[in-house]
Amino acid sequence: MNADGERGAATDYDVIIVGGRPAGATLAARLGQAGLRVLLLERATFPSLPAASCPAIYTGTMAMLDEIGADESDYARNTPQIRRWVTEVRDDYRTINHIPLRLGRDYAYAIDRARFDDALWRTAAHQPGVTARANFSVVDLLRAGERVTGVRGHTPGGPSEVFTAGCVVGADGRFSLVARKVDARPHDVRDHVPTTLYYAYWRHAQPYDADGPTCQIFAPGYAYGFLIMDSADDTLCVAVEGQAGVIDPGAAGAETLYMELLRKHPRVWRRIAQATRVGDVHGMRKVGNLYRAAGGPGWALVGDALHQKDPLDGQGIYDAVFTAKALGQALVAWHRGDASWETALAGYEAAVRAETYPMYMTTIERVEREVYKRQPEWAFKSTLRWISDDPEYKRRLGLLLVRGLADPAHWLSPGLVYRALLRGAAGDARRLLTRQPRSNAALPLASLTS
Repeated sequence: MNADGERGAATDYDVIIVGGRPAGATLAARLGQAGLRVLLLERATFPSLPAASCPAIYTGTMAMLDEIGADESDYARNTPQIRRWVTEVRDDYRTINHIPLRLGRDYAYAIDRARFDDALWRTAAHQPGVTARANFSVVDLLRAGERVTGVRGHTPGGPSEVFTAGCVVGADGRFSLVARKVDARPHDVRDHVPTTLYYAYWRHAQPYDADGPTCQIFAPGYAYGFLIMDSADDTLCVAVEGQAGVIDPGAAGAETLYMELLRKHPRVWRRIAQATRVGDVHGMRKVGNLYRAAGGPGWALVGDALHQKDPLDGQGIYDAVFTAKALGQALVAWHRGDASWETALAGYEAAVRAETYPMYMTTIERVEREVYKRQPEWAFKSTLRWISDDPEYKRRLGLLLVRGLADPAHWLSPGLVYRALLRGAAGDARRLLTRQPRSNAALPLASLTS
C-alpha cells in the first residue's frame, strides 16, 4: 500500500483502475479486500470536487459503502440527514414526502462531493494490496495484439511511467479516456430529451421552514425546475435542471443564466437572497443517456464510463457504486479461475443490465413527462395535484428513489393513476361540500419567510 502520490517499486498488477472517484475507489477497495494487487490511478488530488457532481445518496448506496468499511461519520461529516422532501408546483400545490425506511436507514444526504470522494479514496488506499496514486494522468493504453495489457502515464512534469496488469478498468467518467482508446461501442442511447444542469453551494441561506433539513423541489410548470438541498457545513446546494435548449447559457455564460433563473422565482430566491455563494457555478450540458460496451480483451468499464443517465432521480452515485460491486465480483471470479474472462465479463454486463436498465427507462420516461411535456393549465389545479398528493403514489415514489421496488419500470401503473384520480376528485368534492381547505395547497411565501 502506498500513500497518495508515492511511487512504489511494483509495475505489474492484477488490475489497474483508471479513475479514483466513487466507482474506481469502491472497486479498488473490494478487490483489495479479496486479495488482488490493484493500482488505483487518479489525475486529480484529494480532497477536490469532480468536474460535475451528483450530491444525493440514499440508503442503498450507504449499505454498499458499509460493505467496504467506508465510515459514514467520515464521508458524511457535518452533513444533515434529510428525511423529507417538499415539492412545490408553481403556487398551485405542495406535497411532502418522507424517505422510506430501507436497509436500516430512513434518510438521505446531499453530500459534499470533495469530502465524500476523499473518504472513499482513503478507504481504498488503506486496503492491503491497493496502491493508490493521485495526481497521475494516464495518456495511453498498452496492448499485446488486441488485448489491453497496461497503461502509460505521468505525474505533472514527471517522466513517462508504464504499468501492466491482467485487466485495465476505465472508471474515468463520462468522457472516459479508456472508453475512447478501446472504442467502446455505445448502445441504448436516448438522446431525444437532453437536459442541462447547473448548481452552486450557498452558505447562511434561509431554512425552508422550522421542521429541519429538507430537500425542496420547485417546479415552475414547464421546461425546468429547481432542486434545493441542505448540505454539509451549513451550506445549501441549489441546482436548476431543464431542457438543454432552454437552460442554454449562450454568450452570457452559465453564471449569468443561473443567477437570472434564481432571481426569477421568489420561492427559490427567498432562500438565498441574503446568502453567500461558496465557489463557482458548476454543471453538465446536454447530459448523455447511454450505455457503453462493458468490456473486451483485457479491459472493462465502470461507473459513468459505462452508463450515464439523466440526474433527475439522483441515482448517479448508486449506479457507480453498484457497477463497481458487480465488476468486483466478476474480476474476483476471473482472478481465482472460477470463470473465464469472457464468462466473467458477460456475467458483469448481465448484472448491470438487470439492476440499472429498468430504472434507466423509468428516468427517461420521467424526463419526458415532467421536463419536456407541457401540461394544460387546468391540470395544475386538478389531476397533477391529485396524483402528486396521493398516498400510494407518494409511497411508491419514495421506494423508487431508494431502490426499494422489485420492478422500477412499472412503479407508476395505469391502475395507480386511475385510483389516485378518483381519490383526488372525491376529496375535492368533499372539501367543496364541507368548505374545508386543501391540505396540499402551496403555502404563501409570507408564511415561509415569517
